[in-house]
Amino acid sequence: MKNRQTHREEDAEMKQRTERRVELMPGRASMAADRIAGAANMRLARPSTRLLRFLSASAPDAVFLADMAELITEARRTVSARSQPHPDYTVRSARPLRVLLLGYTGAGNTGADLRTIGVIRQLRTLFGDGNIDITVFACGDMFDHPVLQSVHRLATGAQYVPDALEQVMPGFDVVLNVEGSTYTSKFSDALAGILIGGVALAAAHGKHAFAYGIDAGTMSVSLQAFSVSQHRGVHITARSSKALRRLKDLGIPAEEGADAAWGYLALSNDGAPSRVTPVMHGLAPGEYVALCPNNPYCWPVVSDVKRAMRLDHAGAQSNERHGPFTFHTWDEARARSFSRYKQAFAEVMAWLVQHGVTPVLVAMEKLDASACHQIAAYLPFPVRVVVRGEHDLQTVARTVAEAKAVITTRYHAALLGLSHAVPTVGISMDERIDQLFDDADLSRWVCHTGDVDLAKRVEYLLTPWIVDGADTLERVTPSKSRVNHRASASPTRQIPLNDGKSLKDAYRELSCVQRKRFDEMGRRLVDTVLTDLDVRFSESKK
Repeated sequence: MKNRQTHREEDAEMKQRTERRVELMPGRASMAADRIAGAANMRLARPSTRLLRFLSASAPDAVFLADMAELITEARRTVSARSQPHPDYTVRSARPLRVLLLGYTGAGNTGADLRTIGVIRQLRTLFGDGNIDITVFACGDMFDHPVLQSVHRLATGAQYVPDALEQVMPGFDVVLNVEGSTYTSKFSDALAGILIGGVALAAAHGKHAFAYGIDAGTMSVSLQAFSVSQHRGVHITARSSKALRRLKDLGIPAEEGADAAWGYLALSNDGAPSRVTPVMHGLAPGEYVALCPNNPYCWPVVSDVKRAMRLDHAGAQSNERHGPFTFHTWDEARARSFSRYKQAFAEVMAWLVQHGVTPVLVAMEKLDASACHQIAAYLPFPVRVVVRGEHDLQTVARTVAEAKAVITTRYHAALLGLSHAVPTVGISMDERIDQLFDDADLSRWVCHTGDVDLAKRVEYLLTPWIVDGADTLERVTPSKSRVNHRASASPTRQIPLNDGKSLKDAYRELSCVQRKRFDEMGRRLVDTVLTDLDVRFSESKK
């Protein structure tokens, strides 16, 4: 067994290698979790004490949350010691309101970017272009939409996200968390820490802080404790009724809200010159089914600096590596589950072709391209694959919105389908899709990634459009109760009726309710900000 002296020597060597690594580390910010150790547009500088502690920790993500909590506490203490919490508000009306949007923008995640676009448009409508100056926390370089290209990207000299946020807070008046997957450990505790901690830090600095249309799910013990302790002064709106209940059960005050992407109309001329998506090569809208898979089994991403250092020292590679210091969670059981998931998608695609319908795979995030190509490899015929990054945001969104039907594990592909009246089947990997469909009494149209007969369930749900020839939502009705909806022996069996409401009615009602809630979120934001600033815009500016 190694003695304590040996461990100390190893830790010292690891710290020295870490310092060398940070000094040489490029400003890579392709994914939010990687930005923990590399802020956007960073300038190389000597690593901070916090960064070195994070990089040398045995549990880096827990250290990250602790660092955020420490900075929030320090900011509260500093602000409470001042007689005037907002020393520059007296001149606020003489210049634009400075807004920072925290999220996953720029990483090539279509849903995250749709949300950001929705918030930017809403803020400009409410305050007027000349009265607001918007900056986004960029998680990458994929700004392939005019609205995203029209705002500033956060620039900071700090190399560690907690330090970076602390450094820039004095330069903003309002900070919004615009990412949906916030109160959850599904993807990354560190990413959740940026989102939850970022707005808590803003509130601690005396800024207006909002968590805007967020979701809540299962959290680790450390993230839940952090969340419960770091919500003071933050105005939180949840995008589903179950997310709202989850937050309230934790003692976190929140209000009813909506996802910011509900206002996005993919069939407008925003960034796309023609109605027919060029990548379809002649396929007209409604002549194909969009399938939007991912790898639902490789999460969460966790920070493991020592593992990264060992790989780098040996010049070795790992398929599980996500970024400089982060790794996907993976094992043989997950690999087997992913194989069954891919086979189910391939079976559905073969069934579609059998009935004369073209399947198109859509990678809503560049990360999904691998899953799409692996699914395509199961099939004996060529498959069209539309990948974000290879195609811009508008093309990807329209490919989903113009489909005959949508089959998706991606939340915002489901939202695009529902909001554009496209028959949509959700394949849920966590709480998010369940909560989206439950709010509209559409839970019957949700399957789960682990369903043993997943392909048959999807085929059964799409039978009215693929087999029976229905070309609208008018004559198909939802069922409020979740049942074991296996395929019938008769391929033309209709989905049972309940109260006579058609899917078209259900989709329209859901869209109207969600857009109304998003508008109300905007009105509450304006009221909160303007009341505190004692500035009144004319009715024409609202």
